[in-house]
Amino acid sequence: MSNSSRVILLALFSSLVGPLTANAAGHTYQGICEASAAALVDASHVAVASDDFSAIMIYQRGKPKPVTQFAVDDVTDIEGGARIGDTIFWLTSHSLNSSGEDKKKRKELFATTVSADGTLSNSGEVYRNLRADLAAALGRSEDRSKALINIEGLAATPDGHLLIGLRGPETIPNDRAIVLELANPMQLVKLGTGDVGSAQMTRVVTMDLSDGPGTSGRGVRDIARVGSRYLILAGSEPDGGNPPPKLFWWDGNAEGRVTPGPDADFSGMTPEAIVIWSDHEGEILSDSGGMMINGVECADKDPPEGAFFPAINLKF
Repeated sequence: MSNSSRVILLALFSSLVGPLTANAAGHTYQGICEASAAALVDASHVAVASDDFSAIMIYQRGKPKPVTQFAVDDVTDIEGGARIGDTIFWLTSHSLNSSGEDKKKRKELFATTVSADGTLSNSGEVYRNLRADLAAALGRSEDRSKALINIEGLAATPDGHLLIGLRGPETIPNDRAIVLELANPMQLVKLGTGDVGSAQMTRVVTMDLSDGPGTSGRGVRDIARVGSRYLILAGSEPDGGNPPPKLFWWDGNAEGRVTPGPDADFSGMTPEAIVIWSDHEGEILSDSGGMMINGVECADKDPPEGAFFPAINLKF
């Protein structure tokens, strides 16, 4: 489905039935429309970041209105969230903006601490050299890579590392998606001991997220740990492109072998974030930027009244 087709479909549903997702099996969360990253706060609350909103929203599971929010200063394009202990790491896309500009605020790895009452607070410092570290791990210069690298997925491993999934490039090598493992996230944001130094990329894994021989590959839109394995939300590099979004399981093997994930109906959605509530239940959140709400195109720089994003439940 093209971007224009998705906007028309969402606009039609919005005008006819109000703020509901086009996916009849789903539900909605209110306040923003460009949900792009999520991490658990506790067993029934989730923190959700947006592509371009000045706060991280906290929602109770299944309840449409945010419980509270945490302000973020001059940060845009947050695309990944993952929790290690009481720390949630947030990662921006590290990509050029739509005008081809290289913005400092799009190159951040930062952390928040989850308090006992479920609120967030700033923690550590911002690390801004990750794109150069990623490029080096891929055997490239940052200058050559800056127009290609686009981060969208982030997951924590059992040993406190972070898995970084790339939406782009998705064609190196042989149309395979790329996941890199970062071993020292705490150190990078000065929550660990010793000098910051540079990122320790301990492995690069490529995986076939296509529909089989002769079909196009997908990039990583998000990745989340479920017990001893990982759920990967895969999609085409451009929004609304082909092949359509699909879920895969990965057991963490170095060869990048994946198996088909849970079935999910992504009709009318641009799925971008995974929420894992338990080893058997989760949600997929959608970025609905561009949707028309009461005649206004929804964008999170200034969300219109009634802004919302769809979500669907998953069973594993």
